[in-house]
Amino acid sequence: MRRRAGFTLIELLVVIAIIAILIGLLLPAVQKVREAAARSKCQNNLKQIALAIHNYEGSYGGLPPAIVSNPGVNDRPALQDYLKPGAAGTAGTDYANQGFLAIMLPFIEQANVLTAGAGGYSTHLDYDNAQNQTAASVRIPIYECPSVPSSHVVSPNPAIASFSPAVADYMAVTRANSNVSVWNAYNMPLPQSENLKGVLADNKRTQITAIPDGLSNTLMLGESGARHEGWFRGVKYFDYTNGGTVSGCPQTPSGWGVRGAWAQNSNNIVCAGTKNMDASMPQCPGKVTAGTDATSALAVNGWNQGELYSFHNGVCNVAMGDGSVRTLKENLSLGVLIRLAARGDGYPVSPDE
Repeated sequence: MRRRAGFTLIELLVVIAIIAILIGLLLPAVQKVREAAARSKCQNNLKQIALAIHNYEGSYGGLPPAIVSNPGVNDRPALQDYLKPGAAGTAGTDYANQGFLAIMLPFIEQANVLTAGAGGYSTHLDYDNAQNQTAASVRIPIYECPSVPSSHVVSPNPAIASFSPAVADYMAVTRANSNVSVWNAYNMPLPQSENLKGVLADNKRTQITAIPDGLSNTLMLGESGARHEGWFRGVKYFDYTNGGTVSGCPQTPSGWGVRGAWAQNSNNIVCAGTKNMDASMPQCPGKVTAGTDATSALAVNGWNQGELYSFHNGVCNVAMGDGSVRTLKENLSLGVLIRLAARGDGYPVSPDE
């Protein structure tokens, strides 16, 4: 009798077990490659936005405003591009609320977004004006980090039910921590308010000469991912789609409004540092307002509301004033971060420190 060639059951199980082991060994490597690709894409996004900012400076003679929102008397003459139709321009409310990412659209080859909707997008109208809502709902890939796990749309919208604005993960760094005790904790005096600002400032076009610490030593942009949700130390504590609080943190702001929309005027990063709200609520975030909390604070990836926050493992991408893109580590000292954020503190520091 001729015997038929084939596997025994035991041999088949051994082969399956070997394949499973190999797949198990391969998956972490695939995940690392995938995250490396996402991180590289994120860095490229920041680079493109930073180049657009310098193209803007070449056209207007100054860097773009980080936001336009209720400008003061001295700032209003230079903001005629945002004056509302028929307004006299004598009050801050005469000027349309805008975020700098909306202002950047023509400089990142997204001028087509400006024509979306009836009448197109107008910087003379608030970003959430009915005429601007169609354009402001368009997702723009260059404004999105691929590592962010959230949907890049604010939905439901707690302010305007019919409007679901698209979200950005990159924002302007507008200033450093402004508490004197925090600076004193690192044996430094608190800089004057103008020197405490970042490369991009609210309601004004910044001159490059107004950055005495140097463009290469001062933060301009950074990641603040999933701003429309609340994240603290890698845990989501607030989400519109889940009806509010997720992790049980009572810190969830009452009246939480729209956040993170790329056209919005309230988007910025203030490098203040993050701490636990208090010992009884370690799952809740709070800002660093005292020098006693400074040395134990999280400078990077602590809280995504107004701070540098990424979904990359252990790091956060930023763009310096000269357009270079750098990577900050999570163990960065808050003392180094506030020096990087302030444009004229007199203590230039490298982001590699």
